Amino acid sequence: MQTLNHKQIVQLIAALGDKRTVLVEGENGIGKTALFHMLKVMPQFKDHIAVDPIDCTQLSDGSVWMPDIDRELGVSRELPNERFGVSKRNQRGVKNGKPVLVFFDEIAKAAQFIKNVIAPIVYDRRLGNYHLVEGSVVFGATNMAAEGLGDSIQPHLRSRLVVVRMAKPTAEEWILWAQDNNIAPSVIAFVKEYPWMMDSFLDYQAGGKFAGKDLAKDNPSIFNPKIVQEGFFNPRSAHAASDVIKRSALFGFDDETLNAALRGTIGATAAEALGAYVRFERSIPVFERVVAEPLTTPIDNNPSAQLVQIFQFINRVSSRDEAAAITQYVRRMRKEMQTLMGNTVANSNRIGTFASCTEFADLLRENHIFL
Repeated sequence: MQTLNHKQIVQLIAALGDKRTVLVEGENGIGKTALFHMLKVMPQFKDHIAVDPIDCTQLSDGSVWMPDIDRELGVSRELPNERFGVSKRNQRGVKNGKPVLVFFDEIAKAAQFIKNVIAPIVYDRRLGNYHLVEGSVVFGATNMAAEGLGDSIQPHLRSRLVVVRMAKPTAEEWILWAQDNNIAPSVIAFVKEYPWMMDSFLDYQAGGKFAGKDLAKDNPSIFNPKIVQEGFFNPRSAHAASDVIKRSALFGFDDETLNAALRGTIGATAAEALGAYVRFERSIPVFERVVAEPLTTPIDNNPSAQLVQIFQFINRVSSRDEAAAITQYVRRMRKEMQTLMGNTVANSNRIGTFASCTEFADLLRENHIFL
């Protein structure tokens, strides 16, 4: 099945979601829920009610609508749950009603009766007699059946959806995201040097780029649906590992506690390798010293330590003066590190801080990097 990246899927949902429900399939931990957060900040949705993501596995009787009796009129009706953003004062045809942005997470894992109950929302934008305001967007996400996590949708229901598969981000794509989202420099450097940590188990199946290779042997750190794992590396667990590392630095975990926490987050193999980058991060000169003394602060000769330091710099810089100082320091490093910094800054949200810095302009020119 052809795959799309995060940006392509967001564009598809934004364009089509008010007419047809897009169902996004993708392996666990690759950022499917992030699609909702990307959509709700888009200008076209500024007037939408962005209801909290709805975990379909948590829905039960009464989670969607409840029966209500109108004894005066002698009728009954269904009253929608508030989580869907529809009420007497906010539905189609009501003046000043607001469209809603509804995200059904883990929709293919829901019990069949729940799928039946939410079907009118998915297909008709309706809860009982309550209709979502025109322009409302409904979409869903779930895992792939190949992961063995219990996801299934009957064919006659699936045919009423626009089903697309989301690709796992490549190492390069994830690094760009991580650099703009305050991920620990040691984790970013680790992914930079071990890009296969972002490979997919699908790559090792028939038709994949590593078809014929043994996933359990050749890449034991990523998700493998055929074996039981204590942990594995993916974008979600990498983010969790970053939180562990940053709290370790803040609260002074001993090595045994840090290693145990990382092992329980990303698995033993990845935790052992990542541990080396955490030690590099601890050993490099502190950021404040580099800013104060860029021309005399020692440079660690280990390339991996320099890699961690580059991502730390980009993560920490908050002013033009700091940008100038750390650029002076980096220009004392090997050429590949200068190139890495130039290209990474150019593709990050920190480019504005560096843009007016003469030292950074010199680094770009010397390394033939053109924006």
